[in-house]
Amino acid sequence: MPITADTIQYGPWDGGVRYDRPVEDLAPSEMGDMQNVRIGSAGEARRRNGSASYQSAAAIASTPTVTMAAEFKPNSSTTYVVIVCGAAIYKYSSGWSAITGAVTVTAGDDNTFEWVNANGTLVATNGVDTDAWKWTGTGDATVLDDDARFTKGKHIAWFDQRLWIGNVNGATNQLWYSDTLDIETWGATSFYNFGGEILALVPAQNALVVHTTDGIYTLIPTGNATVPYQRQVRTQQGAADGRSTVALPGDIELFVRPDGIYRWEGGAEIVKISTQLDGDYWPSLNSARFSKTFAVYYPKNNEVWFALPYGAAQSAMNHVMVYNTTYDRWHGPYTGWTRACGALIDGKPHLGDLDGILWDSDTGNNDGVSAIDAWFTTAAPAPYGGSVRTRWLYARNYFDGQGDYSVTVTQDAGGLVGTTRSLSIRGNSFTLGTDYLGIGVLGSIRMLFRDTDLTGYDPHSSLKYSMNALNQTFTFRHVHLQHRPTGRVRKPAETE
Repeated sequence: MPITADTIQYGPWDGGVRYDRPVEDLAPSEMGDMQNVRIGSAGEARRRNGSASYQSAAAIASTPTVTMAAEFKPNSSTTYVVIVCGAAIYKYSSGWSAITGAVTVTAGDDNTFEWVNANGTLVATNGVDTDAWKWTGTGDATVLDDDARFTKGKHIAWFDQRLWIGNVNGATNQLWYSDTLDIETWGATSFYNFGGEILALVPAQNALVVHTTDGIYTLIPTGNATVPYQRQVRTQQGAADGRSTVALPGDIELFVRPDGIYRWEGGAEIVKISTQLDGDYWPSLNSARFSKTFAVYYPKNNEVWFALPYGAAQSAMNHVMVYNTTYDRWHGPYTGWTRACGALIDGKPHLGDLDGILWDSDTGNNDGVSAIDAWFTTAAPAPYGGSVRTRWLYARNYFDGQGDYSVTVTQDAGGLVGTTRSLSIRGNSFTLGTDYLGIGVLGSIRMLFRDTDLTGYDPHSSLKYSMNALNQTFTFRHVHLQHRPTGRVRKPAETE
């Protein structure tokens, strides 16, 4: 018989995850918590893809930390993948082969590199080793000749056909530039001094953006050989570090600061975009390690991956929080590993770990041989307002038929002991006598549904979906919670 009930729908989750509010105050299109879940373009909740060693390569001997990853194109027809791991530089060619040559690389978890493609030459520096190094795609890497103008530069850029290196040994506020189309000729006066320490260099369409401890500056070409660039101060707040500063199309920059992640569009103001991560998430990060955060722009998915240190004493980047640039929302964190560097390779984020492996970080359903522990929690809005007690009946769960496995669904609210149910998610095949009415589907994969029981009386109820299984995934589109109001009932006073 038909059930007399009202319905409240949670999802699609176009609002992303919010850590700044309790679940009772969230909208049905928002999530209260998640781990290893991606919110797709339609607001669906998917378990994130897995990760696998790049080209199935074994870890570098002695498993040192990968401190740089790069996809380097010396010309339009050639592409190399290059990493720095421990005390050596490697290129990939049917396996990792060293190209260190006479370059000195100091091993260390924190000795991470920045790099640029300087008109067909890969140039990298880390602020620790005395010299930057270069590689043209043949032979071994060699030391960059900087005419002895500086040592140990931390930040690097290729702009206006010149190589730029800033925050050098003994002059953290100093930015040097090479001659035009000559990365190894540096004039004795070819530098700029800034008021604060240089923290990031980001080329824009018509300016080099310089982030310092006292603000953001731009260097704009003048066409005048005597005064080649006009320096302008834009705003009083800059980025925490160059590796976590990302340039987006339209001369937009995103960057990490101690209190959150910000967007800058070239004017006098920066705008915080991470308010949804305040509250329960951002204060738990180790801000003392923000200089080692890094970010990767993922154009295919309109995402920026920010690698962050979660935990008061956490030194390595053990979380990735993802910002969707199209929908202005967050999902994450991605967890289960620690990473030291990243780059876009083959169109996908590849992250280097602390054990000698470069990981393709958006492939398959497992992290190597490990299952992905994934879950998300819905909002818990009160259907009739917080003053009306609600009888919760059952939830109709809509999902994509992608396999044959189970997801645990847990009901939760402050005023009830909820249910925990195993939701069997079946694929897109139909077998007479074994499938359920409304579940079996002929043809292509489409949205399916199945019900799970709810229980208890409370104005609010959230649901948590979780799965930790090898070779499996899930995609939930939305859920309809069936309920009935029971009126305004005063909650009994608690006795001490």
